[in-house]
Amino acid sequence: MIKKMLLPAVLLTCALSSCNEKSKQAMRVIYGENPEVEALLEVPDIQFDSLQTSELKEDVRLFYKTNNYHLGWFNELNRQQLLESLQELKLDGINVATKDLHQLVDLDATYDKLEEGEKIQADFLFSTMYVNTLNNLYNGSVKAKRIYGDWEITPKPLNTSATLLLALEHKNITLTYDSIRTKQPVYTQLRNKLSSYYALEKDSLKPFKQAKINDTIPELIALKKHLIFLNQLADSIESNAIYTKTIAQSIKAFQQKKKLNATGYSDTKTIAAILQDENTLKEKLIVNLERWRWFPREFSDNYILVNIPAFSLVSVSKQDTIQQHKVVVGTTARKTPILSSTLTNVVLNPTWTVPPTIKKNDLVPKASNDLSYFSRLNFTIYDSQGKVVSPENWDASKGTSYRYVQKGGPGNTLGRVKFMFTNNHAVYLHDTPSQWGFARNDRNLSSGCVRVQDPFDLTAYIFAQAEKNLSKEDVEKIIESKETKSVSVSNNPIDVHLLYWTVQIDAHGAFTYFKDIYKYDEDLYKRLSK
Repeated sequence: MIKKMLLPAVLLTCALSSCNEKSKQAMRVIYGENPEVEALLEVPDIQFDSLQTSELKEDVRLFYKTNNYHLGWFNELNRQQLLESLQELKLDGINVATKDLHQLVDLDATYDKLEEGEKIQADFLFSTMYVNTLNNLYNGSVKAKRIYGDWEITPKPLNTSATLLLALEHKNITLTYDSIRTKQPVYTQLRNKLSSYYALEKDSLKPFKQAKINDTIPELIALKKHLIFLNQLADSIESNAIYTKTIAQSIKAFQQKKKLNATGYSDTKTIAAILQDENTLKEKLIVNLERWRWFPREFSDNYILVNIPAFSLVSVSKQDTIQQHKVVVGTTARKTPILSSTLTNVVLNPTWTVPPTIKKNDLVPKASNDLSYFSRLNFTIYDSQGKVVSPENWDASKGTSYRYVQKGGPGNTLGRVKFMFTNNHAVYLHDTPSQWGFARNDRNLSSGCVRVQDPFDLTAYIFAQAEKNLSKEDVEKIIESKETKSVSVSNNPIDVHLLYWTVQIDAHGAFTYFKDIYKYDEDLYKRLSK
């Protein structure tokens, strides 16, 4: 139990004109707002010059300015809570440098013996660590936009300087870390699985030779835990040393999967394969925890979520999954961007204006070889003045300067419906005449937009949530008319999230991998390991 530090030899001064006239401000995490936060009510009689904070990061400087350039970390309980919170960050996949952590531990242990100048420098280190790690836990350790040009999720605002003042005043550093950690079930389950991994490190896996069913084998106690972690055994299995048929079959199944000699016993190659699989899963857990810190902290009541590597879309209303759809996403060369936006309108019988990349790489080369391409695919050509150009007068050498619009109706590249939302990448969800793509396992086939299987089921969900008085029959009539109709759905917002995660953990700890189609995981793990 951590004991509260007493300062009998230190004169405590009031940070306000009279301690008795002011009461503590309410404890809370402060996000985007900039409230009037007061200095700590009581501080040691140690003050320093603002110039001493000039090399500190902005949030830390603001903390000391608000605190009238007094110490913040003089209370042992606050320091102890910070150290414990830092150690807990390992379970979030956040790397706190061992050297830095040990330095803070040493400063805490010797705090009462530090000279005044040493206490000031120690305070700066504690505050900097708090601000950095709180931001890392809330928005990620790595800045996504520095890695990915197609990342369009805005970092979430967090007022670390004001939060730090309140946390120190209330001696509740731990609460701030716990409060900002996202409560998304996906994140929680990833974190729980990573915690299980680190618990396994205490075990010592050892091989064992041939055994008979019902033999007692001490090495099995540790092995069972690892097989459960890798979903090779049910977590309901007894944690004893008895060699059963179930254990033998589980070991054989794992050996077969790894193309090892399926003996049903644990040799050095089997142990090496187990440890390798565990390390692979650990890396996946860490990079996906980081991505979830990049994502929105909370989702609205109604939203559409696409997990790009899973080629999957779900529509959700009040935390209930209403529908699930297969989707086709962008190729490696034309990636689907990661973004969060809000649905604006649904377009029935949409036209299609060819985007620049497809115009240059696909349309112009094909039309240059066959002018009938335009009539066969119902394209209208417009020049820079907006005038219609006949295929006969089309100049292939200036092909990228034209605008090409495909008429709505059967055969349109976007199918019979598209779902629009604001973004900087000109992407949207849409139907497709190319239904064959949904039969494939790997469905990264598009030019960046997301093709949706059974899109009219999604249309019905959207119209129901947006309270649009359009029945299935009404929609069918519009489709049959071949006329383009745009229906606004912005009055009752439905968010759209195009996200990217490559492993999912269920409530029982079972994991599912999704193919890292854009090869994002390895580079991100290297950055997080620095």
